[in-house]
Parts: sequence; structure tokens; C-alpha cells
Amino acid sequence: MQTTDKRQHRILLAEDDEISQGLVKMLLGETGEIDLTIAGDGRTALVAALTERFDLMIIDQNLPQITGDRIVRQIRAGQGRNARTPILRFSASIQAPGCRGTGPGFETLLPKPIAGEIFVSTVRGLLAGGAKPGETDG
Repeated sequence: MQTTDKRQHRILLAEDDEISQGLVKMLLGETGEIDLTIAGDGRTALVAALTERFDLMIIDQNLPQITGDRIVRQIRAGQGRNARTPILRFSASIQAPGCRGTGPGFETLLPKPIAGEIFVSTVRGLLAGGAKPGETDG
């Protein structure tokens, strides 16, 4: 196993479920190109998104304190560091009202549970600015 300290992409994961956090960490950690910041609630995620620069943000819809949609609206409303950063919507409740399709401010949608290969290819596509293999129209 090759070890490197070089990190090419900064990603914010806003996810309160520790199992999902661990799975994302495992899937993205395999590439060796990711610096992953994990926020376990909406308030922490919003503060990170407004104060730090990320290449991609993965935001769960149902977060404690502030929902994913509210976080994204606040990020997109300003001229801050991440106003144009790609955002992946990540949710187990895709069928819930207000959580169909990508929604305003989100580039793509992936349902939980995570499908590893689709998740990784979607993240790579968003980081590359290209195709969005996991995109769903709702």
C-alpha cells in the first residue's frame, strides 16, 4: 500500500449517521486524493461551508438543527467561498415531499443506502466537472 500526504480535493460531508460517515470515508479514502471534512449536523456543516473552501459538498437532507435544503439555499444565496461549489444531495428519504429530484442548488442526487461504485463515480464526475453518473430527475 502506497502512502502519500498529497491531497488534491477537499470535500465536505454533512451527514449525521455514523455508519454512513464511515462508509463514505472508506469509499473516498481508497482514492488517496481526498481531504474529507465531516460535519455531523446542519449548523456545523453550514459554518464549514461558509468559512472553508471545498471542491465538493455532499449534504444529507435530514440533518439535526438545519436541513440540507436550508444549508444549500444559504450557500447559494451569497458570494461566499462555496457559492458555486458542486453539491451532491444525499438522502434516504427521496420519496418525501420536498426531496424529489435534485432540487435548487444541488447538482445531483444519490439515495441511501450508498451504492459504492455509483457513489465513487458520481463524486469523481462532479470533481472533474463532467458527467454526473448518479443524476436523478426525480
